[in-house]
Amino acid sequence: MKKILAALLLAALALTLCACGLIAQPEYTPIPSPTPAPADVDLFRVDRVEGEAETAAEAPAETGTETGTEEPAETEAEEPSPAPEAIEVPETVDPLTLGADTNVREEELVRVLSYMPDLKVDLKYATTDNYTGEVVYAFDEPYLRYGTVKKLAAAQSVLKEQGYELVLWDAFRPGEAQKLLFDAFPNAKYVANPYGGGHSSHTSGGTVDVALMKDGALVALPSGFDEFSALGDRNYNEVSAEAAANAKTLETVMTACGFTGYFGEWWHYTDNTGYNYDDVEFAKLPEHASGGCESVCNEYINIRRMPNVSSEAIGRVPNGEQMTVLGYYSYFTHIQYGDVVGYVNSDYTKPAN
Repeated sequence: MKKILAALLLAALALTLCACGLIAQPEYTPIPSPTPAPADVDLFRVDRVEGEAETAAEAPAETGTETGTEEPAETEAEEPSPAPEAIEVPETVDPLTLGADTNVREEELVRVLSYMPDLKVDLKYATTDNYTGEVVYAFDEPYLRYGTVKKLAAAQSVLKEQGYELVLWDAFRPGEAQKLLFDAFPNAKYVANPYGGGHSSHTSGGTVDVALMKDGALVALPSGFDEFSALGDRNYNEVSAEAAANAKTLETVMTACGFTGYFGEWWHYTDNTGYNYDDVEFAKLPEHASGGCESVCNEYINIRRMPNVSSEAIGRVPNGEQMTVLGYYSYFTHIQYGDVVGYVNSDYTKPAN
């Protein structure tokens, strides 16, 4: 206890002497503040001392790029396909006189393949390969005015001489089908509004949608079918030189053969011969073309000289008999029965089996 008391007294005496300045205090050395780094110095860079072992990952080799990624080896850029040379086409090309045109009038709606059996057909609206995703047509083969078929055959002939062929995407379009198309995409800029007396020119039976093929395949073209954008028009600024040249080849030939193109659709051409809508709009086309139809009546149906109920009757077709179909006009079917050629009321016919 005495030792503890003595230690405490000595400590107290020392504190008193320090306070009075009689014992020197240890010198205070302040911690210096860090010197601010220059503005152009990367504070997060670690510089290695020369000869110091490198523990960090190797820096990428210089490549000349900001990202430090290695530049690919230089390769020659793929040359775009050259534009095909323009073909020489007469300013006007006469419609072809087709071998099977006996007794068929220019304005009649006819089965195209009866007169152009080698034509490549890809009837888009008879399949699901269209913008609706649905089958729109109740028939699976194209129909056109006979006069239009002769002009289309002339275009096909000219193109074949140059190594090309036509592909037919669309032809006659019934009024009801146009309503389905507009309902699916009600934009009159791209789809004709059939309501309120409007029509698509396809409903006249004198308009086609066509493309070009060569060596069994489509050539380069500005777009696919029914392209609802600037790629579909005839400006061609947004497409390759090859695609533009092919579209212009198609336009040159179709124009020479008596068609006028629609600016908004490079594939769309209308016969310069104007046809009325109302004389074919309600034509009753067979679901599957068979080249014939069968009479459906109590006893017989009259064959008339002209497509008119008041026209002279020139023959009869008994119930259940088959006839060869030549074309359609208004509510009548142009047929041949034996040696007699005339018109029967379509309401009394059905496609032959």
